[in-house]
Amino acid sequence: MRVTPVGGRDATERARGFLEMRKWLALIAVCGALVVSGVAFGLTGADTPPTTTDAEDEVGDDPDVVAVKKAHEENWDLHEAYRLDEPMTAEEPSEPPADVPEPDTTPPEFQILHPVDGQVFESKEVVFEGTTEPGSRVFAGEYEADVNDSGGWRIVLFLSPGTNHATLRAEDEAGNVSEDSVTIVFERVEEPKDQDEPRHEDGPKEEEEPKHEDGPKEEEEPKEEQVWEFSAKQVYGECSESPPYDVFHGTGKPGSVIRILSEYGSGEAVVNEEGGWESKVYFEGAPVGKGILVKVVDEFDHMKTFEFTHTA
Repeated sequence: MRVTPVGGRDATERARGFLEMRKWLALIAVCGALVVSGVAFGLTGADTPPTTTDAEDEVGDDPDVVAVKKAHEENWDLHEAYRLDEPMTAEEPSEPPADVPEPDTTPPEFQILHPVDGQVFESKEVVFEGTTEPGSRVFAGEYEADVNDSGGWRIVLFLSPGTNHATLRAEDEAGNVSEDSVTIVFERVEEPKDQDEPRHEDGPKEEEEPKHEDGPKEEEEPKEEQVWEFSAKQVYGECSESPPYDVFHGTGKPGSVIRILSEYGSGEAVVNEEGGWESKVYFEGAPVGKGILVKVVDEFDHMKTFEFTHTA
């Protein structure tokens, strides 16, 4: 007869079931510890990994527990690679910008070589020449000179009667400006004014016969009326003075009035007893470099036109 201990087979099964339950409780405790440690690490970035709980010690070398621990260790190493308290690597400084060339502020070299100060000319047309920095432009007022590749320049200017002070300037590619000036004299050689001799209708006047002292005086024949020809001439044609002016002269009937008319100035003169006249007329406001029309008329509708230019 076989005797079964107290509790028997049922007690043994219950003991095994209790052991299985402990294993699962230990596994659940390990997983909970992993979750709690992972959350804590994400929030605080702690350097020290969580320690093993007592439940893990009790489990021993259970395969399921070992797998969970391995996963935990790998997960911990992953977090170690991205620790929040490690300093970030500073970006390398960018290379400094290339050197920017300084702006050109030096005025160009500029010189008038011809004419020279004090030089006297009998012609109003004068050639100005000189040198400047290659690539620069040369100006005389609003007129531009011809400049070659080596910096030599040339320009033709017209002088006004008397002293002329000419200032020219050079401008380089950067906008810097240099100036040079020269003073010269224009002595115009004026031709003598041609006075038209009065003409007689019936030819030249006959010479009077000498008077006889002892004989009776012959009656003088009445003088024939003289006919005077109208004429008008211009002296300069241009002027750089301010205000500009010109001189007109000619012939006409003695006592008659000669008028000089233009858009920018007018004048008049009375023909003298010898049949000559002369008038100096100013043209204020006349445009520079542009010719204007001037008319000379007398009382008998004779007219002659001229052109006058105000030069720079």
